Amino acid sequence: MAGIAYTGRRLEARSRGLWPPAGALGRRTRYPRGGYALELTLVVALYYVAAHVGYAFEFAGPVAAVVWLPVGVGIAILYLRGLWLWPGIVIGDLLVNNYSALPVGAAIGQTFGNLLEVVIAAVLLRRLAARHAPLATRSSLAGVLAAIAAGVAVSATIGSLSLLIAGVISAGSLAHVWRTWWLGDFCGAVIVLPLALAWFPPPRRDWLLAHALEMVLALIVVFALSMIALHGGGHHLSYLAFPALVWAAVRLGPRGATLAVTVGAGVMVWGTTHYLGPFAVHSISSSLLEIQLYLAVSAVSALALAALASEREALAENVRASRTRIVMAADEERRRVERNLHDGAQGRLVALAAQLSLAADEARTWPGGAAASLDTAREEVLSSIDELRDLVHGIHPVSLRRFGLARAVEELAARSSMPIERVELPGVRLDETAEVTAYYVVLEALTNAGRHANAGRVTVRARLEGGILALEVRDDGVGGAIELGERGLQGLRDRVEATGGTFSVESLSERGTRVAAMIPARLAGAG
Repeated sequence: MAGIAYTGRRLEARSRGLWPPAGALGRRTRYPRGGYALELTLVVALYYVAAHVGYAFEFAGPVAAVVWLPVGVGIAILYLRGLWLWPGIVIGDLLVNNYSALPVGAAIGQTFGNLLEVVIAAVLLRRLAARHAPLATRSSLAGVLAAIAAGVAVSATIGSLSLLIAGVISAGSLAHVWRTWWLGDFCGAVIVLPLALAWFPPPRRDWLLAHALEMVLALIVVFALSMIALHGGGHHLSYLAFPALVWAAVRLGPRGATLAVTVGAGVMVWGTTHYLGPFAVHSISSSLLEIQLYLAVSAVSALALAALASEREALAENVRASRTRIVMAADEERRRVERNLHDGAQGRLVALAAQLSLAADEARTWPGGAAASLDTAREEVLSSIDELRDLVHGIHPVSLRRFGLARAVEELAARSSMPIERVELPGVRLDETAEVTAYYVVLEALTNAGRHANAGRVTVRARLEGGILALEVRDDGVGGAIELGERGLQGLRDRVEATGGTFSVESLSERGTRVAAMIPARLAGAG
């Protein structure tokens, strides 16, 4: 539970449903002898310190902690280090809470709820967020927030019901207790957990040196604007620090955003607990709700902007890298054509010229013998045509150019040794770029499925919706496909992204491969 610190005025605190928090759970790692005990001790210390930092942010009277920081510490530890560290969370929780004033049933219920809270959040975090840079994309950030929200909801529900069953709170105050509990835990997690995710592992030294000055400046500005909001009075200044939070998020990404949120939250909570600023009112319930909403809104907003900025930066970097690869691939292809022309077709054409000269000489001296030389020259011409056709094979298939994507894919299927199911292939003609791009996605996926995946069945689906050609090729092979090098899947990504589309590969071991592309497309002849 987040938020309610127990004081000597137990009856008044109980009447408000304010009570201290409890523990968490965790995952396994290999340790040297004595290593697990040492790390467990460090976990206990971190949890203990985080709890007492939270207790320092208290209102006078029957006080409620604005945020419960240990929940963020617990989730971060179990996610980053392993679920098998849960005993450290429990020990730390038992050390910072006073269960003697609670009925045994309520204490057990709260402890159980808090254990589930941290474990569920950590497990969901592993499933919903990206393993690398979980704050760097909007979808991954949504997974982080969903994991936090689900975990703290479990704790708030079990803990509140335990207090109700034990007679500590009345049914009328259940909703208020649940809301206070949920918001307090959520605020603690959304401040501490992203901070740990953004800074672990630590950034490279060159990144720190490049951004140190701007980061220090951003934190100073956040601190200064938050202090102005505290001493200015009135709600019209409550969100004065938001421009600085936006600056830190956009310019410095998740690392800058999490530090700025921590500084801003610390200043505002400190001010509120000292009856300063827009949230310092005499109603404990009103103060808790307003400051908790401020912390939640500021943290989520900054993290969302940071994720959006990181996505844009990654997209720009990918575009630059793909352009470089495309230029290099074009140069390599030009050199290949030059080599093939020089070593193959050019040699045949030179031989053909010599053969025709010989035939001309024979025709002058012995017309009857010229026929054999001309037949030989004809064979050379046919061989040169075949060689030139092989040289440019795959650039633009005739069926694709003449009849469109559906016919070209049908021909691929007819030549394939694997059964191919074609579903919803568009029968209309599309612009050349879309058709060529889609054709090569299908061709490469089918080639990989037959050559590397040992697939027994392949499904090809394509549909046109709102100017986007949604293409999917799925096989039932061994999986494990990766994007590597400048050709293959990586080359397809470059080709698709060069059109403004998106490309993705899902390939799990023994579960097949799914290649998907979203390609901008328009009907042939459309403006």
